[in-house]
Amino acid sequence: MRGVAPVTLLLETERLRVRRFEPRDVEDIVAFTRDASVSRETCNIPSARPDELPAYIEEQRRLTLFAAKRCVDLAIARKEDDRVIGLLSLVSNGALQGEIGWALGVEHRGRGYATEAARALMDYVFDTLGYHRVFAGTVYTNVRSWKLMERLGMRKEAHFRKAHVPANPGGEWIDTVRYAVLAEDWPTERSRNRPRPGSPTTPPAA
Repeated sequence: MRGVAPVTLLLETERLRVRRFEPRDVEDIVAFTRDASVSRETCNIPSARPDELPAYIEEQRRLTLFAAKRCVDLAIARKEDDRVIGLLSLVSNGALQGEIGWALGVEHRGRGYATEAARALMDYVFDTLGYHRVFAGTVYTNVRSWKLMERLGMRKEAHFRKAHVPANPGGEWIDTVRYAVLAEDWPTERSRNRPRPGSPTTPPAA
């Protein structure tokens, strides 16, 4: 890597901060993970057991940014009140590639927040850390997520048929998709796909 990630991380956009979780964020985490569409994507967060959240936050704060093979969760907070409305995650493979993910509280969707925050983190890993490739994946039924990948300028690399293991025995196998963007394409995609903050960006539910 060309750069070394700092002990703390604070990225600012026009409306948001991307930062480490703080002990004061417990109530916000419980609030934005309350809906099942979020909680099933953030199963590593003990949001249903608020008394265990301080330990989760402390563990995340101790992680080196961005240590190989470790999932680092970062808070998406509104600048106006520092309220945490969602998270970004990044898993580095230790060889200049990383998998990015996101989750946003239901009431904060449709305002471009996830796109704005994810783009800031991708700017950072490409421009400061010298990453070669960033990728993301989701189940094909999660239209909202893969449409966000397309807004970020990611290109669809794969569609895997019935690759997602059912949550319950006898459950439905679901297709998954994989998107990615290379550092060499990022400057073009960044300028081409940067929306006006606050503009509607969320597709209707599939």
